Amino acid sequence: MKAFRSLHSKILFGYSAVGALFVVLVVSALVQFRLLKDELAKQKEVTTFYDELRNARRLEKNFLLYEKVTDLEAAIVQGSAALLAFDRVRSIPLAISADEASSVGSYINCLHDLLNGAQNESMTQALTDQAFQTGSKALRLGERLNQEAQEQVEAALQRHDAYLVHTIWASLALGLIAGLLVTRSVVRPLREIETSLSKVARGEVGRVDGKDTGDEVESLARSINNTLRELETRQASLARSSRLVALGTMLSGVAHELNNPLSNISSSCQILQEEWSELPEQQTRLLLGQIDDQVMRSQRIVSSLLDFAGSSTLHVVSRNVLELVNESLALLRNALPARISLSIDIDAQLSIDVDPPRFQQVLINVIKNAVDAIPGDGRIAIRAWREEFPEGHGITLEIEDSGSGIPGDILPRIFDPFFTTKQVGKGTGLGLFVTHEIVSLHGGIISAEAVTTGGTRLWMHIPDNPNAEGEKA
Repeated sequence: MKAFRSLHSKILFGYSAVGALFVVLVVSALVQFRLLKDELAKQKEVTTFYDELRNARRLEKNFLLYEKVTDLEAAIVQGSAALLAFDRVRSIPLAISADEASSVGSYINCLHDLLNGAQNESMTQALTDQAFQTGSKALRLGERLNQEAQEQVEAALQRHDAYLVHTIWASLALGLIAGLLVTRSVVRPLREIETSLSKVARGEVGRVDGKDTGDEVESLARSINNTLRELETRQASLARSSRLVALGTMLSGVAHELNNPLSNISSSCQILQEEWSELPEQQTRLLLGQIDDQVMRSQRIVSSLLDFAGSSTLHVVSRNVLELVNESLALLRNALPARISLSIDIDAQLSIDVDPPRFQQVLINVIKNAVDAIPGDGRIAIRAWREEFPEGHGITLEIEDSGSGIPGDILPRIFDPFFTTKQVGKGTGLGLFVTHEIVSLHGGIISAEAVTTGGTRLWMHIPDNPNAEGEKA
């Protein structure tokens, strides 16, 4: 049965079977219509016989009342028509006894006898009674046959209605079966592939589960797995290239950042070695101070690198957001000039799942950058709220300053290592880079945007961590 393993053959077979059954239902419906038509034709013949016979009896009564020979002649004509209709009715399978079958002809004969008696003026009461009795008998036969024909038509109509209802239910059942077959053969395997792809996207698995069905779904799963394998190979190659580029960039940045203070230290040391005895004490102290400043600058660069290269293990706890912000501001109290106003809009009950020391480093870096971006009087606004992101429910924290802002062409680069807009010697270019890495370790996202009224708005979203210690608000 390999021919029925492909989806195309299964769908074709399923719809062919449904089509064949539909044709059978249509043909059966046509047969039912034909049978109903035959019953109506029989009813018409019986009705014609019955109507002709009733007209004959009516004209007979008119003759007996008014003694008009024309009425009797017309009755004979109607009776003859009834007899012809009765001959057609006898071909219909109806229960008619021999006595009933002869009653119509006897009635016509009695009408002829009455006509002869009326024309010869020899009509007797016996002829009148005989005509009445045979006519009544024939009329009762007509009534019974007409009633039976109507009952047969009603029964045919009921059978037809029942058949239509059965046909509708059968069609619905066939449609449901076809839908189930399509779902079982097509939709369910595709949904399984969709579920597997979702797991691949989440990083839970590296391949799509493909069952050995021998159909197009298996071929699709195999093609997806081949594509994923190729993407993994290319991604690994790109990752190696990216690591080499990042390493080169970092080494170049480290060399550049350390070269300046080391050059200054070297120059100051050479001056001291060559002119130690000739330099005044004030100049000597100035050179030694410069050496100390450059050593501290080098230490800050190395410290930032060590922060970046530190352990990626986080000790996540649930902490009050407002307390974390206030603690970070307390650490920055000497770096916050009085000319800058600070506003905080954070719910006192709001909590966040973070590694407190790491996250304080994030807050300190961002707030310090905001302070450095304001040349004169200005303001810094800190806001936080709970909302849902694709990364999950969590806390969004926003820090906005009224500084000079960041040009749009360099805004995407502010999180790159060793990138800084500050003057030479004022920054290492690692603060926001380390900030970005810490936020990423928490599973969050961070971004910056220009404010239309001037300044920069930096926001980050930290998703809830179900493994965080402490109570959540």
